[in-house]
Amino acid sequence: MQMMDKSRLCPGMILGQDVYNFANQIVIKKGTVLDERTITKLHRFEIPQFMIEEEVLSIQEANSYHRSSYSERIQNSPEFKKFQEDYDTEVLGFQNMISCVVEKNQKIDCEALYRQVVMLLKDTGNSINAFDMVQNLRHYDDSTYAHSMNVGLLCNVFADWLDFDEEEKKTLTVAGILHDIGKTRIPLEIIQKPSRLSEEEYQIIKKHTEYGFAILTENKLDYHIRYTALQHHERNDGSGYPLGLVDAHIDEYAKIVSIVDVYDAMTSPRVYRGPTCPFDVINLFEQEGFQKYDSRYIMIFLRRIAESYLNENVRLSDGRSGKLIYINNYALSRPVVMADGEAIDLRKERYLRIEEIM
Repeated sequence: MQMMDKSRLCPGMILGQDVYNFANQIVIKKGTVLDERTITKLHRFEIPQFMIEEEVLSIQEANSYHRSSYSERIQNSPEFKKFQEDYDTEVLGFQNMISCVVEKNQKIDCEALYRQVVMLLKDTGNSINAFDMVQNLRHYDDSTYAHSMNVGLLCNVFADWLDFDEEEKKTLTVAGILHDIGKTRIPLEIIQKPSRLSEEEYQIIKKHTEYGFAILTENKLDYHIRYTALQHHERNDGSGYPLGLVDAHIDEYAKIVSIVDVYDAMTSPRVYRGPTCPFDVINLFEQEGFQKYDSRYIMIFLRRIAESYLNENVRLSDGRSGKLIYINNYALSRPVVMADGEAIDLRKERYLRIEEIM
């Protein structure tokens, strides 16, 4: 056992003490293997040091320890294994296509890009299966192309939720796939830098929106696809970049892609953790503030994700298991769970949260 400053906590360390909240209830148990989410939670407590066991798991062991049974069932299914295999092939094909566009001035084949997405989604069964499969994909060292493919896949599903016709759906899907194409003109050492970017590097990486717009304009692509590349980091309240646009001045397709872009970034696997619980992601959107996103789109997106887990078994942060029975429309991350014969309204029980889908 050793006392350790919370600034030095790392994934894989094993907690050597119970941690209590203000109501004297255990919120993190002794023996918990620390992951990114648990470390974030520990930083919220006004406790400078925590007791850590001498035994420390490797990052790989910690990742395996925390993987939920729900994720395990997905990852072990024949459907997922086939999806993973096809996905790897399509991401490599997409990378090769973009390399030819950037280095050899070849034209972008939008029809081919759309066919890639349709092919990947045809065996997923339903829309939320697609989200689950994307969320359970392994970590990729070169994440730009995988992230772009993910955004395209999820935009295709989102288009159905928005009742888009086939042409609108195709445009949104391709806009999602190509939204980050400008990053091909950013130095790789900045894109893949593991530590915090300097202010100068951050200004360089922000240029990817303008570079993307230029590449897609040279290829004479659809207006919405071009302006999605330029504006997917704009926010409704004017806090985005590159122009600080507000609401009606932002392209509608860019508004939609911005939501999916952030969602995939939040849920992307890390080397030291498995998939993030969907309700944690919804909560992060709620904390950031819905004023940043168009309410017509963000509410449909988050509500459909939340509703897809109705009647699923979940584990609460106090260790209890139960069934998700009701979605609170005004607090989507805090539904009602039936556990031990009691209906627990997480909107009222603020110290509790859904920790994982079981």
